[in-house]
Amino acid sequence: MDNNTRWKIEEEHAANMKQLKEAEELLDDYQMKMRQTTQQLLDHVYSFYGELDEGVPSGLSQPFEEVLENYNFSLRQKREELEELRLQEQRDFNQKRDF
Repeated sequence: MDNNTRWKIEEEHAANMKQLKEAEELLDDYQMKMRQTTQQLLDHVYSFYGELDEGVPSGLSQPFEEVLENYNFSLRQKREELEELRLQEQRDFNQKRDF
């Protein structure tokens, strides 16, 4: 394999790995924002109910926690997909490089 071909393969691999890294960073950002927003919402809801004479009802946070749990499950699946894509990219790169 000539140097020009090797360089193109390496550049393509680097670009693909960069895209995967950026996708992971987006997932991390979304997860952080979701946690922050959910916590802020819970704080507001608890504050509202805390000012009522009846107080905070039991199980108030359960719906929020369920949504957050489902969201986190989806994020874990996306991370697993990204990891599989990363592994496949590495295999493809190794195969191309070996020719």
